[in-house]
Amino acid sequence: MPLAESTAEVKNTYSHGSKLIFICIGLFMAALCVGLDRAIINTAVPKITTEFNSLSDIGWYGSAYLLTSSCFQLMYGKLYAEVNIKWLFLIAVTIFEVGSIVCAAAPSSLALIVGRAVAGLGSAGILVGAFTIIAQSVPLHELPKYTGTLAGAAGIAQMVGPTIGGVLTDKATWRWCFWINLPLGGITIATVFFLVHPPPRKDKKQKTIKHPLKQFDILGNIFFIPATVSLLLALEWGGGQYQWSNWRIILLLSIFSIFILVWLYIQHRQGDKATLPLRIIKMRSMACAVWFTFCISSLLYIFLAYVAVWFQTVRNVSAFQSGINFLAITVAQSVSVIMSGFFTSKIGYYVPQMITSTVVCSLASGLISRFSIATSNAYWICSLVLLGLGMGIGLQQPVMAAQTVLAGGDVAIGTSVVIFMITMSGTIFYSVGNSVLQDRLIHELSRRVPDVDPSVVVGAGANNLVDAMRKIYPQYVDGILASYEAALQRVFLISVILACLSAFGSFFIEWRSVKKDKTPKDASGDGETEGCEVVKDETGRGKTSSDVRGEASTSAP
Repeated sequence: MPLAESTAEVKNTYSHGSKLIFICIGLFMAALCVGLDRAIINTAVPKITTEFNSLSDIGWYGSAYLLTSSCFQLMYGKLYAEVNIKWLFLIAVTIFEVGSIVCAAAPSSLALIVGRAVAGLGSAGILVGAFTIIAQSVPLHELPKYTGTLAGAAGIAQMVGPTIGGVLTDKATWRWCFWINLPLGGITIATVFFLVHPPPRKDKKQKTIKHPLKQFDILGNIFFIPATVSLLLALEWGGGQYQWSNWRIILLLSIFSIFILVWLYIQHRQGDKATLPLRIIKMRSMACAVWFTFCISSLLYIFLAYVAVWFQTVRNVSAFQSGINFLAITVAQSVSVIMSGFFTSKIGYYVPQMITSTVVCSLASGLISRFSIATSNAYWICSLVLLGLGMGIGLQQPVMAAQTVLAGGDVAIGTSVVIFMITMSGTIFYSVGNSVLQDRLIHELSRRVPDVDPSVVVGAGANNLVDAMRKIYPQYVDGILASYEAALQRVFLISVILACLSAFGSFFIEWRSVKKDKTPKDASGDGETEGCEVVKDETGRGKTSSDVRGEASTSAP
């Protein structure tokens, strides 16, 4: 097949005009759903714990969602490469909607946790599917502005989530934090069902679900999922429900250590068939990008969850006001994301923004770690604005690094690894924060107000804590708040450490240009495709013009 004919065939699959606009709206709504669902619950958690008397479950409301999404995200990537992307995407959105309904109608804390897990299972395939669909809908040179819009929608939604959650919780009910996903998901399902028509595959062979299953790293996932669950349970129970020296915690950590080592060995043996091909992570830029993402995303998840607790306990404000306070981060991050994108395009490098992000986030984390009862409004506002600026400057740069140093199908893999690390960091540090909070709170209560029963304080939940304690321990309210303050400062200290550790990613990453005339590495990471135009094959994966020429030459008589 001649090169011009092959390129024209690919271009015929693109969407145009109003059809493209409606597809983008549908995918935009999907990205909003994912972004909102990750953060909207944060300001609602105090009221949920009060209604269900479930402060000990606070970490599970976030971790259950992030656990399933992190376990199945890479598997979704393999599925999208093998089966019809339209139907798989619709299945993922439907699963997410079902999980949202379970959460909204939950009669107990356990039901809410189950619903969050189901929603996480669906969300694992939404962003990956949205990026894959848009990649098949527009030409490559227009793709960055569309993928940037989707990523920006998810990021901004995650930041405004606490504000919206606070409004819904105070003005209606926390259950609307989940009902809101139904109309958004409905728009997505309608637009994708009627307007998205993936191009047929060249081999014309109908592939059933059994075919991609053969391509999966089944053995690796058999070890990876239990390892992740074991780690999460150890972090959730350790220091709270059980002492760290308890045999259950030791057993869980042992299972995690053994299974994760076996999983890494399997990844090494499987090569490109592995869930996570290790050759990509061995690249210096990718290793630094992944590490930077893990550190920065972890501290973001901690602040989103536990600054809300600080507002509603130590500052004694409503969930609505807590959400309004989070606008300090939201506005700052929204502005810095846009400015950072323009700046990167102007200078052609993303490393300066990563270094700046490390410095700014470290400074902001240090300021937030000093939050106390006496903290002035000006102090916490400036601290949160500074944090938002640091996040907006750096959080999206690892994706740009993956797209710069990789080529062909490796770009999608590298991007999925970065997204996976964002999810995984939240899975871990939601539980870490909860474990540290409960452990330190019990310790501080025993030291400052020994006459107070720690189980009563913990059982009261975080919402309206002051009012509840004034009825039970009116003479010890100040001591209880001081205990909460000290416990939260210990949680925030984790973020200070993470911000500083991100320097290993930002300072040691390669300086690679994102300019149009850059020379990317090929899919194997050791060749070049300089001067080659990149087109897309039927699965949406990158393919250079030289690849097409090669196919044409081999098919010629």
